Amino acid sequence: MKIVELSPSHLPGILEIERESFSDAWSEGMFTELFANKFTHGYIAENSSEILGFILFYNIAPEIQILNIAVRESARNQNIGSLLLKKALTCEHINLVTLEVRESNLAAINLYKKFGFKTDSIRKNYYRQPRENAVLMSLNM
Repeated sequence: MKIVELSPSHLPGILEIERESFSDAWSEGMFTELFANKFTHGYIAENSSEILGFILFYNIAPEIQILNIAVRESARNQNIGSLLLKKALTCEHINLVTLEVRESNLAAINLYKKFGFKTDSIRKNYYRQPRENAVLMSLNM
């Protein structure tokens, strides 16, 4: 398995993972808009030609905002999310990383805590499908 920089050619595989991972999956158009933004960066984890996971983030030094991280269901519990997050945290000139995560997504919250993220606050009813609070987390580098 290797971690490589994300490109628009990875969109079909990313969409598959997005749809199997999230009840309120982002559309192809949303990803296309993100790819057009000069501040959007990301990585994929791949094995041969299969995309196993991805991370997308805004890199507006000195801050990174994690937008999305997901791993193919069949590849979970193999440390792929950790490898992707670790790669994103290697960006230069970064002193703050922020994100929001579903309150019920304990696997993701535990991943972030493993990397030292702290809970800052709760954003009530942030997610629409299903309606749920977001946990806002940050990491000072």
